[in-house]
Amino acid sequence: MKSLAILLSFLVAIVPAAAEEPAAPDFSGAWKRDCEKTYGLKIQRINDKAYSIAFCFPTGCNGHAWIAGTPIAGDPKFKIVSETEIGLRRVDVPDGWLTYHRCSPDPESWTGTNPAERLRQTGSASQ
Repeated sequence: MKSLAILLSFLVAIVPAAAEEPAAPDFSGAWKRDCEKTYGLKIQRINDKAYSIAFCFPTGCNGHAWIAGTPIAGDPKFKIVSETEIGLRRVDVPDGWLTYHRCSPDPESWTGTNPAERLRQTGSASQ
């Protein structure tokens, strides 16, 4: 009987540890320091645990990843503040972070919001 009690105590102790970890947030999207600006990061999910990050300018995003294959959560280059705010470690300032906000959850939504580019695309430039 004592062995059964010990076994049950052991099972109760390890069952929570064997439970599945909560899913990491999806960091995919267009991230900017200020959503009104024309530059920032395009973060795309590669697989369940990794992302590709490209730096974007008013003219579009780099064709190649700036950071490839990062999990973001757990990467020392990143500080997760929330699902919509992350910090990117600065290389020029020890313990400094650049804060980015998710402006759109769709990484393909990157437009840069450059007013001259919008006018050229819509053809509505005033004469």
